[in-house]
This record gives sequence, structure tokens and C-alpha cells, in this order.
Amino acid sequence: MALFHSFRVPTQLPVARHEQVVFYPSYASRTEDGTAWRLVLQGRVFDPRISWLRRKPMLAVVKRVMRFDRTAEDYFRTRMRQFLMRGLRNRSVTIRLGDADHSVGESDYMGLFRNTLCVSAEAMSRLEDPRVGGVIRWIPYHAVFSANDLRACDGQLQLIEPVGMSIISDVDDTIKHSNVPNRRDLFQNTFARTFVPIAGMPELYRDCAAAGAAFHFVSGSPWQLFEPLREFFRTEGYPAGSFHLKRFRFRDSAKKLRPSPQKAHKSAAIEPILDDFPQRRFVLIGDSGEQDAEIYSAFLRQRPQQIAGIFIRAIRGETRDAEKFRAAFAGLDPRRWTIYHQPAEIHDAVVQLFQSTP
Repeated sequence: MALFHSFRVPTQLPVARHEQVVFYPSYASRTEDGTAWRLVLQGRVFDPRISWLRRKPMLAVVKRVMRFDRTAEDYFRTRMRQFLMRGLRNRSVTIRLGDADHSVGESDYMGLFRNTLCVSAEAMSRLEDPRVGGVIRWIPYHAVFSANDLRACDGQLQLIEPVGMSIISDVDDTIKHSNVPNRRDLFQNTFARTFVPIAGMPELYRDCAAAGAAFHFVSGSPWQLFEPLREFFRTEGYPAGSFHLKRFRFRDSAKKLRPSPQKAHKSAAIEPILDDFPQRRFVLIGDSGEQDAEIYSAFLRQRPQQIAGIFIRAIRGETRDAEKFRAAFAGLDPRRWTIYHQPAEIHDAVVQLFQSTP
């Protein structure tokens, strides 16, 4: 007679009433034969309840590292909120797109999920609002919970045609002041201060959007900062686009709050975008604070037909003769990459790239 019974743990669990789902803006691309769309769905499942045992020690560590200024308490608590919430693994996520339900798969150990669905072009055309014009169309969807759970959890993705031009943009020190090279200033700007845009960038990106640009924001900022970043984009009038942020957990790194190299993350995020749109051309915009020049120049070498131009903001006042730029762009056509200090210097050149595209 067995003394113990083994119980099978479900590989997937439904999202419970006390749990939450957030969808991150994404995109859809047409299949090669044009008969369907590939939808990239991404988001996170988490427990919004924060235990005192989790909150107090973690906040104390961060405050001590940052030399926290108590006058910024409201910013700090808002920005730290998602870091304190526990991501939930093995949660089954289903969305409703029009009148059809689709399984997105299950969340991983951090509560994150990402999957690609294939939906017929005919079905997608029925979801588009004929009253909404423009080159980039956004399609809404929402999470499906249990029968008696009426919570609204909405997401959206942009339908991007095979031919056209897109911008892949960094965030920190490219469109928002962060001062990444200075660790302490970076964390103050991230957790304790108002987000401040780089003067001229909202206008530049709005003009590009008006000319038909699609946007993909690829950043080393963690996914836990998505909500404050989304509010910053809305407040400053940046165009909507897909988000591609970084996985982060405090426990995963002995270095804790020290910023880590971004090359692997950004390269892995950019490559699928380029693969999904082999006929589109891309403008890559970043800054000199980390490795954008090295990352972007590698793609220019690998995919010269896809990369229309590279623009790097020199945050320390560097010129294009700086050693890091000469090394990154060695052997490449100097007309394909630009170093700038203020967005006004490149505004006309960037917008003209989009206006000259058929």
C-alpha cells in the first residue's frame, strides 16, 4: 500500500481573479503569399499584491544605492511598482480578436509571454475600421478570462505592410534624457525624476509618422518600466510603436542595480523585426551611451539593402572621428551613417528618407 500519492501539477493554469495581465504593443506582418497575417503577441501575467516582506527590504536596498531623495517619493513608488510584483509562470493566456478566440500560450518563469499567431487576411480585414485612414493600422484585442470574469484587459498591434520604411529606435538618451554612462544619475532619472524628452525628438518622430513610418522601440530598459514609459510617450506626443524591452529580475544578477551590456538583448530584438519585413527599409536611431553604433553597424554590414541609414546621437560631444565610431563603421560608406548632437541637425535628412520612398 502506497504511503504517498503523487499529484500531477497542471502545466497550464488559468489567470485567476486576483491576477493581472498586461499586453505590450506589438506588430503583425503579412505571410509571404499574402493570404494571412503573422501576429506577434507579447505581455506579462503578474500578481499585483505586494507583500510587506517583499516590499520593505527591496525598497530599502534601492533607496540606499540611489541615495534616495525623499522629495521624489511619489515617482519612486510608481516606477518601482512592477519590480515588486511577482511574475506568474504557467498561466494560460487567451485573446479575443474580433469574434474569435486564440490561445497565446503560457507565461514563463518571469510571467512573460510571447507568441506568434497566424490569422487569415480575410479575417483581419473584417477587424479594420474603414473610417480610420493612414499607412499604419492598429488592431485592438482583449484577454479572455473565465465565464464570470468581466475584467477588461486590452492590447493592440500595428499591421505593417511588406513594403515601406520603418524606424528602429533606442529610448534612453535617444528620445529621453537618462545619462546611462553615469550609474547614479541614470537611476535617479529612471526612478526619482520626471522623464524629460530630448528636445526636438517628438517633433521629428511625429513628422516621420506623418510620412508613413512604422516604429519599433528597442531599449535596454526593463519591461517593468513599460507603463511609465507608455505614459511618457503619450504625454510628449511620440508616435505609437511596438515595444521591445529587456527581461530583468533582481535575483538573477549578483550585480543587482548595475546596468548590463545591451548588445545581446538589442541584437536579438532587432533581428526578428528585420526578418519579418525583408522588403522594408529601416532607419536605425540610437546614441553613443552604450553599444548602438556597434549593433547598428553590424546590421548594416549584414543587411545593406534593408538599412537605409544610421543616426547616432553623441551624448558626450563626440565627433565622427572618435575612435569608437571609426572602429564600429570601419569600411562602411560614410554616407550611410551620421553622428549628431541635436535632433535639429538630422530632422530634414531623416524625414526626407521617408518622403522620397515610393
